[in-house]
Amino acid sequence: MRLKNPFRFDKEVAGEFFCGRKENIDDLIDYIFNQVNIIMFSKRRIGKSSLIKEVFANKLDKDILTAHIDIYAISTIKELYQHLKEGIEGCFTKHETGLDKLARIAEELRECFNDAEVKLVVGVKPSIEFNSTQKDYYRAIEDLLYGFYRYLIRNDLQAVIAIDEFQKIISLNESDKVEALLRTLVNKRENCSFIFTGSKRNLLLSLFDKSDRPFFKLGTTYPLDAIEKEAFFSWSKERFERKEIFLDKGAFDFLYNEADGETRFMQMISYELFKQGEKASVITLEIMRKCIKSILAKKKDLGALLDAYTTPQQNALKIIAKTNGNSIYEKEILNEYDVSKGTMQSSVKSLNAKGIIFEADGVIQFEDVEFKLWLKQL
Repeated sequence: MRLKNPFRFDKEVAGEFFCGRKENIDDLIDYIFNQVNIIMFSKRRIGKSSLIKEVFANKLDKDILTAHIDIYAISTIKELYQHLKEGIEGCFTKHETGLDKLARIAEELRECFNDAEVKLVVGVKPSIEFNSTQKDYYRAIEDLLYGFYRYLIRNDLQAVIAIDEFQKIISLNESDKVEALLRTLVNKRENCSFIFTGSKRNLLLSLFDKSDRPFFKLGTTYPLDAIEKEAFFSWSKERFERKEIFLDKGAFDFLYNEADGETRFMQMISYELFKQGEKASVITLEIMRKCIKSILAKKKDLGALLDAYTTPQQNALKIIAKTNGNSIYEKEILNEYDVSKGTMQSSVKSLNAKGIIFEADGVIQFEDVEFKLWLKQL
């Protein structure tokens, strides 16, 4: 009988495919229960969205309404409204599909919105839809959230709205006006809290950490670290054993350290090892190295990515990869690449501004671990 692969890397996960993070889950539950806004940030592909999905799907009381909204693709205020609307519409049908109950909810919602038509859509999967009568999408967003708050208060309910890629609002036309509007709506929330996340940490944090921005200190900052190594090992080891594959601890530690604990990359490597592994086999350090090398060899786009940077920036990236971000200004390593300290400092500053690297605890790290590992092989 063919076993389903227990590792997933190509989508957000929850339940069986979610690993660890008990402390993070407890933190989020507490903040949500107490209606505290959260600004969650981390390096890319560490598992922010999956953590939110796990909490929303499996850890919260079912009477807490949840909306998980990704605004990565928006480019206009109209699209922002549409994404917020669809997220809030969806929160009513996650745990309720009965037509009679949904009809009552729709009727109650009609009394809460000033400038929107609310209708129950009957189909294979019934849904509730809002259609704004406003042509001004700033006003439409205002009516959407205030109406939602009124519904929560009338029914003594609580909600949490998670917005992924929140830094995207900076790129919209009249972004200052968008920020000011959303700040007012978030600040005047009732029975509701927000989780803001983003893959470009510098831009995201600039919204909340600068005193001249509307969102200044409008929530608690929550850095999300990698899954704890021992918990990740135990979780992975148990899944390999389903196919009678033994995972050597040294091999796993090598993967974890090379990947900087990045969840997606580790799951991708584990997926391949599970797929290829024979019954009663052992994943040794040598097998782990070969699998990582094989995966990176397929990344044909990374060469073009490197070519997009200036020669000094390319040298800086190679130095950071080779040194694992430690002691990058030492004379010996700079001489090897014929780079001056001033040029290196300028390149690091530029790459950091572009969101390619970041500094944590005095160490320069890559946002994209695959890019780092590919550079190390050059």
